[in-house]
Amino acid sequence: MIISEVIRVITLLFLVVITNNISSEPMQDMDHHEHHHGMESHSNHTAKMHGPIGLMGDHLLRKGKFMVSIRYMKMSMDQNYIDSQEVSDEEILQLPNPNGMPINLSVVPQKMDMDMIMLGTMYAPTDHITLMSMAAFNSKSMSLRTYQPMMKRNAIGDFTTKSSDLSMVNLSALLKIFDQDGSKFHAQLGIQKDVGKNNINGQALMPMGSFGSVVMPYGMQGGDKSLSILSAVTFTRSYGNWKFGGQIRSKKNIQSKEWNYGDSDELNLWTQRDLNNISAWSLRVKVQDVKSIDGLDKYIKAPVQTANPMNYGGKKVSLGIGINILLSKGTIGLEAYKPISRDLNGPQMGMDWGFQVGYLLSF
Repeated sequence: MIISEVIRVITLLFLVVITNNISSEPMQDMDHHEHHHGMESHSNHTAKMHGPIGLMGDHLLRKGKFMVSIRYMKMSMDQNYIDSQEVSDEEILQLPNPNGMPINLSVVPQKMDMDMIMLGTMYAPTDHITLMSMAAFNSKSMSLRTYQPMMKRNAIGDFTTKSSDLSMVNLSALLKIFDQDGSKFHAQLGIQKDVGKNNINGQALMPMGSFGSVVMPYGMQGGDKSLSILSAVTFTRSYGNWKFGGQIRSKKNIQSKEWNYGDSDELNLWTQRDLNNISAWSLRVKVQDVKSIDGLDKYIKAPVQTANPMNYGGKKVSLGIGINILLSKGTIGLEAYKPISRDLNGPQMGMDWGFQVGYLLSF
């Protein structure tokens, strides 16, 4: 299913690359200038030397170089789905509550916003190895509506839950495999530790009409305390003002507590083109396949869909458009993206839109 679609997209991408003879300045000349004069000078490289800002680990540094970055990401959700179909509150209220009483789900998410700040560093001890680390802080807010547990199932009222925490840190190595004539290929191998709290409490409006303290559902926790292996391979090819790239990325859990967020696989395909000497636009397709939550927390048991670990993960295809701009020092990037296809383990809220902005400085 999704694999065959991915293969078709990859085939189409490379057909476009082969059949379109788009060339101006030879990429090997650009690489030559960069190697001898460094990444700081605008005359020696263009804005597309960095991939879309939403990508991680898309390029290596030269020996002895450092790079620091800060990224801000925002994501908004305002619609519930089962598989690829939108579902109403009334349909969700008919679903059974797997956590006991009341018999049916009685609390329905209405909207969720997530903000994340990511701080990154990179250092290249050699031309063939670049070390990369990142830490992420997230803040989440979810609005929910509580309904009567029986009879007419009228709405009782709305309430909001919030959480924020340092969610994870990771460390990776980027390993150069091939770099010649405008084609670059490298691998990534790393480890990630979720450090956020996994037992955050919040106040919820109960189906009986009173507020009470509960352990918030999995999606509102700061993290899952798990340890995961990160891996990726990235290929880019440049033709004058154009650049094409592909990246396959994976996160696999190797150690967890009572529960952990599901393993994930991701495919990114993108193209970039210089607008002028200091800016380049990008178009990116992101395909994600995320497993449902593994394990269970017996204290997460509110009559809401997010308390069921099976209602997480799924498949999603998103389209993003972005721009990179060279500054007198560093590069700023902006990317906005929106799902164009989804098949979610539901009911669950689906992303409506997202964007990311970041600043990168090499020295």
